[in-house]
Amino acid sequence: MLHNSRINIQQNLDLTLAPTKSGKAPFTISSNGVLAETFYVVFGDIYSTEKIPLVVGHGGGGTHHYLKSLSQLTEKDLIPVILYDQTGFGLSSHFPDQAGNTSFWTVSMLVEQLHELITYLGIEKRYNYLGHSFGTALGIEIAGQPALFMGLQKLILWSPIASIELANEMFKKRREMLPKEILETLKRHEADGTTDSEEYIRAMAASKHHDFCRLEVWPDDLLESLSYSSKDANAALTLFGDSPLEIKGSLQNWSALKTACDIAVPTLLLNGHYDWSDEAMEPLFWKIPIVKWVTFSNSSHLLHFEEKERFMNIVSTWLAS
Repeated sequence: MLHNSRINIQQNLDLTLAPTKSGKAPFTISSNGVLAETFYVVFGDIYSTEKIPLVVGHGGGGTHHYLKSLSQLTEKDLIPVILYDQTGFGLSSHFPDQAGNTSFWTVSMLVEQLHELITYLGIEKRYNYLGHSFGTALGIEIAGQPALFMGLQKLILWSPIASIELANEMFKKRREMLPKEILETLKRHEADGTTDSEEYIRAMAASKHHDFCRLEVWPDDLLESLSYSSKDANAALTLFGDSPLEIKGSLQNWSALKTACDIAVPTLLLNGHYDWSDEAMEPLFWKIPIVKWVTFSNSSHLLHFEEKERFMNIVSTWLAS
């Protein structure tokens, strides 16, 4: 999951293609009848091109900003790319009055939002979906439900998990693989209740250079996304909880172990060698009927920054095949 950790890191220029259009798509949340808006941005022409539009879902606690470099798929291969912000994140509708309401912040509500956006844009009969981290859960839900997937042609699951239980196991396992000094600092401050100390914050930042983004200098797009995440954490805290070691929020019982076999479209699994997903995603490989798995040897959780050229080539090749 993509979380903000109060990290101050030198910026790195990462130019992207200018969007063709952006806007806010209205949708009504069926559980309570509340009107909401989904911010979206489109790169390329989603209507007149022969290329199938690619809808991209961001990770938990993140925003569309850190995925803007995927517009290179439009620039180089003319693949229309649609980015958006999930409800409660980035530039989409926020509901601070629903903080802590686990019956409001659910996978079902976010799947409903995604489905409504696809319908609003008029591409429901022909589209591909790429989800990153938590965004993969939304793709799995849509692909596994015949009433929802309709025009879904191909699915890309980037750093997915097969269940929250498996993810929690991997969080703990990966943490024990951190350098000894970092690990001891984290454990000491957590035991003492001093996680607001500068030393703990520095240790958290250092740990993220191992399993989140291994670049020495983090790109502007990533820092922009993290800055939005720090402005309103209500949705993230309700969905994922506040523990660095396990997900305790409304998602804590989510699992695809029984539904992955229902995914009827060709599926590409991607992850990094140092990524915390790894073993937590393996059951998807065995359960999804038509599937390919590619691991990036020099990356962790943000492949499109860490091994950009290879990532773009593999994604574009998969979509074109």
